[in-house]
Amino acid sequence: MITTVVLNPAVDKIFFADNFQVGGLFRIKETIISAGGKGINVSRVIRTLGEEVLALGFKGGHTGEWLVEQLKKLGAMTEFIEVEGESRTNINIIDRINGTETEVLETGPFITEKNIEEFISIYRKALDKTKIVVCSGGIPSGVKDDIYKKLIIEAKKQDIKVILDASGEVLKQGIEAGPYLIKPNLRELGSLVNKELEGIPDVLEACRYIQGEGVELVLASLGEKGAILVTKDRAFRVCVPGIKVVNTIGCGDSMVAGVALVLAKGLDLKEALRLGAACGVNNAQYQGIGVVNRDEVYKLTEEIRIEEI
Repeated sequence: MITTVVLNPAVDKIFFADNFQVGGLFRIKETIISAGGKGINVSRVIRTLGEEVLALGFKGGHTGEWLVEQLKKLGAMTEFIEVEGESRTNINIIDRINGTETEVLETGPFITEKNIEEFISIYRKALDKTKIVVCSGGIPSGVKDDIYKKLIIEAKKQDIKVILDASGEVLKQGIEAGPYLIKPNLRELGSLVNKELEGIPDVLEACRYIQGEGVELVLASLGEKGAILVTKDRAFRVCVPGIKVVNTIGCGDSMVAGVALVLAKGLDLKEALRLGAACGVNNAQYQGIGVVNRDEVYKLTEEIRIEEI
């Protein structure tokens, strides 16, 4: 089973507003509302592909209850700590005429030390039946930057692999615990090494530097250019087919879900890359966030090319 850590879940609202301009008045004709946050997106894709997933996190108010209910409708198992306040709402305004996306993100409820202790307690119990842990996304107010670091350490005590997909100081501190795999995008990767990355050689150098910090696998997502995976002694480039992109948000989460699913089965790394890339591409073909179609994903795996570099 795969366990996803959902510390800061959100209701995702996508508004389609053509020719959107700051300061104007827009009447929205098309809206998509879904349960979101990176951990929920990962959970959704895993369930869509037919695998078991346990989502752990915090929930607040009616919004939090709605989020948990959406997970249950997918068939996911859930254990969420009740906190004061309302879980957050994220707004994404997509202008299909100008090709722009504008995000407005709420902070979410404040998490107390007691809430955190309760969460770590249910997390430890969940590890007894977990093969892979996915720690992804930002953290809510009240949670310290070392939270993923602590969760990775707990998992490693039981030889459980952790995939870490975060950014900023949370990612940097998480790396200190030596997660099995991290999945930075180009911007996040450059931030980790304090360098603007301009080409594949730069990406490879950055990935290998991070490996020196104790990370076994570094999977750098390159958007429409695919991804690069660096292991201790090999490197692979993932090339994806050209498609009509509808929405890019959630592609990274979808990739993480596909990779986690294959790793949980103990299968080959190349297969993990292939399925992960197919999930990311398929998500880009839908308006929803973290949305894939199982049949389409497996068909897309046939179009994914993996080259050793």
